[in-house]
Amino acid sequence: MYFELLKEWCDALLNLQVREIKRKEIYGGIMCPSCARIHGRCGDTIYPLMFMTSKTGEVKYMEAAKLLFDWTENMVRPDGSYNNDTNSDWKGITVFAAIQLGEALYYHSDLLDSVTRQRWLRRFRISVDYLHDNIERIGGNINYPVTCAAAMSIAYKLLRLEKYAIKAKKLAKEALHYFTEDGLLYGEGKPQDGTTAKGCRPVDLGYNVEESLPGLITYALYMEDEEVLNIAAKSMETHLSFMLSDGAWDNSWGTRNNKWSYWGSRTSDGCQAGYGLLAEHNPIFAEAVYRNTLLLKECTHEGLLHGGPMYHSAGEPPCVHHTFCHAKAIAIMLEHGICPKSSVMLPRETALGVTHFPSIHVSLAAKEEWRMTISDYDFEYSEEGHATGGAITLLWNKRFGPICVGTMGKYYLVEPNNMQLPMYTKDICLTPRIETCTGETYYRNINDKAARVEYQDEDNITFHTKGKLVDGKQNGTDPFDLEYIMTEDAVELRGSVDAEHAVFYLPIISASTDTVKQDSENCYIVTSARGELILKADHPIRVKGGFDKKIPLDQEEAVAQDITRVFNPVSGFEAVVFYLKLETGKKFRLKIQIKPAALSY
Repeated sequence: MYFELLKEWCDALLNLQVREIKRKEIYGGIMCPSCARIHGRCGDTIYPLMFMTSKTGEVKYMEAAKLLFDWTENMVRPDGSYNNDTNSDWKGITVFAAIQLGEALYYHSDLLDSVTRQRWLRRFRISVDYLHDNIERIGGNINYPVTCAAAMSIAYKLLRLEKYAIKAKKLAKEALHYFTEDGLLYGEGKPQDGTTAKGCRPVDLGYNVEESLPGLITYALYMEDEEVLNIAAKSMETHLSFMLSDGAWDNSWGTRNNKWSYWGSRTSDGCQAGYGLLAEHNPIFAEAVYRNTLLLKECTHEGLLHGGPMYHSAGEPPCVHHTFCHAKAIAIMLEHGICPKSSVMLPRETALGVTHFPSIHVSLAAKEEWRMTISDYDFEYSEEGHATGGAITLLWNKRFGPICVGTMGKYYLVEPNNMQLPMYTKDICLTPRIETCTGETYYRNINDKAARVEYQDEDNITFHTKGKLVDGKQNGTDPFDLEYIMTEDAVELRGSVDAEHAVFYLPIISASTDTVKQDSENCYIVTSARGELILKADHPIRVKGGFDKKIPLDQEEAVAQDITRVFNPVSGFEAVVFYLKLETGKKFRLKIQIKPAALSY
């Protein structure tokens, strides 16, 4: 599976490499079908292409790698650093350019002629010298100094200069101060060591498991640092608490939720680069790699990895970032001859009750086939960048899969070069929520960083959250009260709000291929190949529509749909937006049940 998937990705990237236009600014770059541009980091494909050359003997991969190297010279600045993109002067990305080029040279320099080899080595040396002297001044989040430790360790192995080993050890040892008491790596926020009113630290699951922890593992293995290896591996076990049985990473709550893709994060490399390298020593790590790679395969269409499970059904094109970043992670795992297989169950499959993480104010609930994530995490990376307020940021069922996911309250391009703009952007929040609107300002429970959550873990699991409906700047006074009750066969939501014209929104994950029917005024049924989701309430249930999509010029009119769906790039799902109109101070009740698909013989 691993090699076949990597080859599929590399072949698709080759088909997007610009060869017809000979201008040096364009020639050899990889064109992105979503962003209609050449991403500055597409040179990261060089290493997986070199790996493919070594395994297949096919010259096309080597030729493509050389063209890519020449194109990346357009991104180099006079000081030896790399631009993040053609219109972005962020220099921290030099770390990843150096890592992939260093690995290409370390493992496969024998494939290069002497002139090319010396030219690539010179560029590598210039890049790592820049990082050696400037990484502390570059700034950014914790992922940069941590992965720079990996870059320095590769530089030491390749160039055998002691200064790189010293720098690598310094950066790695400093990173050991950035682990919370509950085992999570923090630093994905500003300031890196910041603490909120609730005592929370800046943590992002996607960046941790796909970039930072793999960087520490790379350093530890190259430099044979047992202390760092043991601490990083232990933290990786903790992070696995958030992996679902379908291989997804539950980053529904992270500081950089804006880049959450159900399988990981938008521009990071993949868990295979860390968990994969230790897969032969820990069966849980092997299982995580196997499950996650299966999910990557399921999200691959026409050779390119899409940013979530429903990009394809929603008609949203894939950004090539996903493909070339994750190609690196699988290539380094295969480089070491590691091909993990399924053998054990994941921690979240066997979990029971509630697991609470004080450093992020996130709770994971598990009962029978239900999994739920509740967050009142108050470290904000960007305004309305992730749901808080005691929100349900994930509701998942073993038979049905994802039911609800937490997204940005307001979708906007926090990182314009690293995020996609979908066809429809207004009101696409997928987090279940109570909401009022004045003009164009939304007041929501999921914005309230001061909300408090309590839970009981008895026969049923019950969460109770209280707070206020506030906007992104924390303005608002209307109090809300919400309760979530998880039983063996259902999840029930109850609540009330002291506000006029309030609405409770419940977006339910549903691909365009699913069927949705109204059974009664207070009941809807969503049917997919996975089974039936039954939604019942004590109020009339309505469906929100009006999610505009582009109509091709050769199509006379839009195809009418009884049930329209909204798509959100965060996590990458389509959803039907159900809602209840609420009365001031009056409680509502809504129940979600799953009926498995009928067996066919």
